[in-house]
Amino acid sequence: MFKTGIKVTAIAALMLGIGLFSPTIAHAQSGYKITSTQDVTPEPYYVARNISSHYSWDKTHTKRLTFLNEFQKNYSVYVTQKVTMTYKGKATAYLHIVNNYGVDYGYVTAKSLRKGFNPTDTDPQPYQPAKESQSPEIMTVNRVSKKAFSKVSSRLNKITYYRTTKKVKLNADFTSYMNVGSTSYMNVGSTTISTTIPAGTVVGGYRASNDLAIDTDALSQNFLRSGYRQGLWVAGGELITSPAKIKAFKRIKRPAYLPKYDSFGLLYSGGINAIRNQKAILSKQSVQITSNGYVEIRQNNPHGQATEYHSQPLASVKIKRTKIKGHTRYLYLSKSLKGYKTTKVRYHGKRQYRLALVNQQKTYAIKDPGTDEFTRTTYYDGLTFGGKTFYTSYGTVSNEK
Repeated sequence: MFKTGIKVTAIAALMLGIGLFSPTIAHAQSGYKITSTQDVTPEPYYVARNISSHYSWDKTHTKRLTFLNEFQKNYSVYVTQKVTMTYKGKATAYLHIVNNYGVDYGYVTAKSLRKGFNPTDTDPQPYQPAKESQSPEIMTVNRVSKKAFSKVSSRLNKITYYRTTKKVKLNADFTSYMNVGSTSYMNVGSTTISTTIPAGTVVGGYRASNDLAIDTDALSQNFLRSGYRQGLWVAGGELITSPAKIKAFKRIKRPAYLPKYDSFGLLYSGGINAIRNQKAILSKQSVQITSNGYVEIRQNNPHGQATEYHSQPLASVKIKRTKIKGHTRYLYLSKSLKGYKTTKVRYHGKRQYRLALVNQQKTYAIKDPGTDEFTRTTYYDGLTFGGKTFYTSYGTVSNEK
């Protein structure tokens, strides 16, 4: 992905058994229900060419976990359960699949798999699940003084911003929930969905040589709705190499409604403890201030994957005006934001409500020693958004060892 994201790996511990059957489990959301589950000795399978489903699913058949077409390429999985799911009176056989380490990849229609290692798998691995789940890493967080941060702030990567001068079609990458099997050039997502943005739209990205990398996952939901409707998660953006298309993007200053430095406007609920435990648990709430000026709110499963931060938002409100006073950004909205402190400042027009985004002037750092000749330090800043405590990443600085 273009940004340095917060990565969370959720490992599901699987218990092995033989000939065990579970009672009926109803799933009202999808209409599917599991009528039987038989645990089996793990054995290798691979995805057939004529797959009957393009996805693996979670137990409730409401969440697309992986893209099966990616498993067709040099990849083998292990089956640990045989399951029957019933939908509208029709029973279908499913298989529960994991990788050789026991990581849960969900449920696949039995017709989509073939027994044995994938013939194109040049390095088949034995089934060796972890005996016990690893304890999530607790990060060491250091407070950074203003003086110390000022010395490195100029070395943080700077996102550049552009305003479109005409209508432009962009290719937005979307991923499955597990984000397994990335295929695009930028190693993000497994499927691409086109979206058209009008003239005057603000986008963020990076300019490298003659290419322009546009970060589409920081756009508002009205441009990404097609992917969300398919039950997918936005995962990245488009690398533009065409000089003619690049001319449609005019460089502008960083929008005032966004936090400073390399922050993509992605805010995570919580303070220093949330920063320290970011690899162990997700923030219950996250806020995306989009590049094109929307405030979007997401409610996350704390024990889920980091893809939760890029799901379809629960609310999306346009920022009509921004006023900066000291360390506070006042965002003027056309309507109030439920759950957050918004002050009604006028009774008519499109700027009736005001929300405060306050920089708490508390900078933190996490040092990653890395595995090569560089060490990496990621900087974070504490914020107050609508009266609640959040933090955001300011970006990463690399140093030679």
